[in-house]
Amino acid sequence: MMTDKELHHIMEQSPEEGRRALFDVYCGYVYAICANKLKGCGTSEDTDECLSDTFAAVFRYLDSHTGMDGELKGIIGTIAKRTAISYFRRLSPKTDTTVSIESESVSELSSDTRVEEDADRSALREAVLDCVNSLGEPDSSIIIYFYYYGMKTRQIALLVGLSDIAVQKRLSRSRKKLRELLSGAGITEEGFQ
Repeated sequence: MMTDKELHHIMEQSPEEGRRALFDVYCGYVYAICANKLKGCGTSEDTDECLSDTFAAVFRYLDSHTGMDGELKGIIGTIAKRTAISYFRRLSPKTDTTVSIESESVSELSSDTRVEEDADRSALREAVLDCVNSLGEPDSSIIIYFYYYGMKTRQIALLVGLSDIAVQKRLSRSRKKLRELLSGAGITEEGFQ
């Protein structure tokens, strides 16, 4: 896998080649972010469009910030999340969130139990995702593709540029490492129920 330093060098030599290389390296990562944010509200075409818009925004950003040697993954991840959230807001059905004080449904709003449950679940997801991301690439993508998207190792191999057997071995090692990371973070299997 190409390093950010190598990508920066290629982009300086040939912006066109650099963009192609950047897309090849980060396509799976950006796709996972876009698909995750648009799950349940968009089609696969929306996800593909979001992916394209993300890379267009990344290229604009990199063009306007020349001579930058920072970590590309963080920049690309941030742009991908913002673009996907924008798509989510546009694609999600508009709901009327105004409630009259005299309405009987106001009593439903006063209970913060549901809010606490949602916050706990969100914090758990965030902690699990942090553990998955700490595995590094391509292992974090392999885990996400396999468990979140239910892809076969053959499909994943094509996306991450490895052989099917290499993906199976990385998946096995990543599972063990992830189990240790989750345990270290105080997350048990009961937490997922």
